[in-house]
Amino acid sequence: MRRFLGMFLGGLLLAGCAGLPAEQAAGTPAARVARDSLASLQAGGVSVGAAIAVDDRHVLTNAHVLRQAGGPVTLRRADGLAEAPARLVAASPRMDLAVLRMPEGFLRPAPIAPELPVAGEAVWALGPEGLGRALAEGRVARPYVQMRGFGPGFTAGLGALMGFSGGPVVDGRGHVMGLTTALPQPGAAPLLAAMTGVDLAGLAEGASRQVFILDIREAMAEAERLGVPLAATPAQPAVALRHRPWREAAGWAEGRLAASPRP
Repeated sequence: MRRFLGMFLGGLLLAGCAGLPAEQAAGTPAARVARDSLASLQAGGVSVGAAIAVDDRHVLTNAHVLRQAGGPVTLRRADGLAEAPARLVAASPRMDLAVLRMPEGFLRPAPIAPELPVAGEAVWALGPEGLGRALAEGRVARPYVQMRGFGPGFTAGLGALMGFSGGPVVDGRGHVMGLTTALPQPGAAPLLAAMTGVDLAGLAEGASRQVFILDIREAMAEAERLGVPLAATPAQPAVALRHRPWREAAGWAEGRLAASPRP
């Protein structure tokens, strides 16, 4: 997912093979998030990643997406009908997270998952336009992972392509669980993509590809720790796990699972 902006130029050749992200997500649990809360991050007219709205003024994405962009970025809605400027207001020194400010109301805040992931749970990842494919489906593999340099989250077997970085991963109820962030074991995929301009490995691997997803609650808590107050909205469920430290929340969930009666 990191360091390779040039690889996506060739991916523009695939753009005509599929519809916009909102069109691709229609009929899936990710449809609402794609329609209302997702944006492609554009630099020089090229999609360099994705971002998700968490209130009516702010979107979250991966910090490495902005490093790849190397300059100003704009937000393009997933329905392709509007664009808006975005301004960096915070970047985390301890996780792969950046907070951007957008014009008020450009996107609607996404609903946030009220629970931590469960192994085997179905998930959907959304990416930007311009890759040919902007939707991938898979299942949670490891629910609680701390990936050095990236942050706390979980892994999933998921056909997300390089270029999906910063985009949301959604559960079966259409709630955002986290941000597509990295490949724990990238192998030769980045080199192949850099050479061809297309993430051929990702297209071939499909849902067998292991992807790390940065936990959305931890990302929002980090944004506030960095001095960016996120407005509470009806789209954010009032649950005990919101803004709880990830390690504590994961331990709480594991303890609850251990205490559950077995069939």
